[in-house]
Amino acid sequence: MKGVLSAVLWTLAGTVLLVLCLTVVVPRLLGWVPLTVQSGSMSPAIPVGSVVVVDPVGPDPAELERIEVGDVVTFMPRPEDPTLVTHRVTAVGATTGGDPSFITRGDANEQDDADTVTATQLRGVVRYDVPWAGRAAALLDSDQRRVGVILVAVCFLGYAAVHGVRAIRDAAARRPVNSE
Repeated sequence: MKGVLSAVLWTLAGTVLLVLCLTVVVPRLLGWVPLTVQSGSMSPAIPVGSVVVVDPVGPDPAELERIEVGDVVTFMPRPEDPTLVTHRVTAVGATTGGDPSFITRGDANEQDDADTVTATQLRGVVRYDVPWAGRAAALLDSDQRRVGVILVAVCFLGYAAVHGVRAIRDAAARRPVNSE
């Protein structure tokens, strides 16, 4: 029974660590932004409650030209509303001024979005998503999440320290005593 409980706890701890790495550590290291999906427009590919990790895109035309049909992008449809939308690119074109523009559609929608997305509206390209990870994050504010990440890290470090001390103690106990 102890072995089963240990396996379950290790699996749970590993899962939590993996989710934290994918939703906090990797995005911070790479300058990407984790966002929680609030609607079902991208279902089933990206279900509600998933965390999408967005690689910000600047106004550099070379960056924008790498966006292709099929890429999932995050954009701000209206400048007066900070709400972000994450949809798939269905067509790439250009504005009358020659800047790149994009036609988008949510996977669950039957028609393309009514408005074209311009370079100024585009916030980034989704690099990956972590299904359901945003549900837990949505329950906590940013300070609570920060404290939670620190607590989990301290728990893992403490656990590692305890096992390290035990290993050293056990090794010392097995060493023969010299009686010269």
